[in-house]
Amino acid sequence: MSKQEHIINMDEIKKVAVIGTGVIGAAWVSLFAQKGYYVNAYSRRPETRERGLKSVQSNLDFFMEKGVLAPEEKEQALKRVTIFSDLSEAIKDVDFIEECAAEVYEIKKPIFAELDRYSPPHAIIGSSSSGLLMTEIQKAVVHKHRCVITHPWNPPHLIPLIEIVPGKETAEETVQTSLKFMEHLGKIPVVVRKEVPGFIGNRLAVAIWREAIDLVENGVATVEDVDKALYAGPGIRYALMGTHMIYHLGGGEAGGIGHFIDGIGNTTFKAIWEELTTWNYITEPMKEKLIEGVKEEMQDKSFQDFVKWRDNKLFELLKIIYGGF
Repeated sequence: MSKQEHIINMDEIKKVAVIGTGVIGAAWVSLFAQKGYYVNAYSRRPETRERGLKSVQSNLDFFMEKGVLAPEEKEQALKRVTIFSDLSEAIKDVDFIEECAAEVYEIKKPIFAELDRYSPPHAIIGSSSSGLLMTEIQKAVVHKHRCVITHPWNPPHLIPLIEIVPGKETAEETVQTSLKFMEHLGKIPVVVRKEVPGFIGNRLAVAIWREAIDLVENGVATVEDVDKALYAGPGIRYALMGTHMIYHLGGGEAGGIGHFIDGIGNTTFKAIWEELTTWNYITEPMKEKLIEGVKEEMQDKSFQDFVKWRDNKLFELLKIIYGGF
């Protein structure tokens, strides 16, 4: 790597930019500001900038209510946030960029071209994409070595997982700095070493969701009962450990996962795998059934009621499992 292609070290990151102030972007802004970074937040639409700022204020209020931030610290965090309507101005002096635009190449590639053109040469350009490939996005930029996927999980200011996915032209220095930066933010980063659509987390999540939909579609259970079966059973364990460790413990101390595979894995699970669904498209009747099922599950609670309940429960769980923020 030439001197002109120098990648910033984690300790040198002082100011960040967030491109897009929707749900994901506003959460990133909240996290960066709460952790002490100056944040330039950009959106091309005035209404999105306004909603984004309100979301940031709400997220920081949440941290204050939970005792993560004192009232004066919350005000200081807000002062570290600057809203921009001009992309080139928002990124001209930053060290790390988190792009949060719509999930299509036709939108992300032109944005990356601009980010590459107007940002300092040392800055890392990360994308919150949940499944697009950086190798394809890199085709739009000149300095491909500094571009990487840094995919959060919603809500990004709370959920610790970050998937770091390099493209074919991404420098290892970019990967390592991104990894250390995310760890510094209190995240749990994983590096995806082979590009696949959906990376790790979403491939696991959509596999479960497809089977959940199929159980509803075939009348095995209601939407609510399928959800209960997931969050009150395997979901509890997933909050603590991954599937391999779960089955290792299930195999007992003497044989572990090997014993589990020889037993249940190649008998009961084999029979289940042979029956699992393989369709890859949600039909309109399926969609309508899920919409009605979710309405029944929500009962008289609003969308925001559920968001508030989710975030409160997530915060308490994260405190128990990881010791706080």
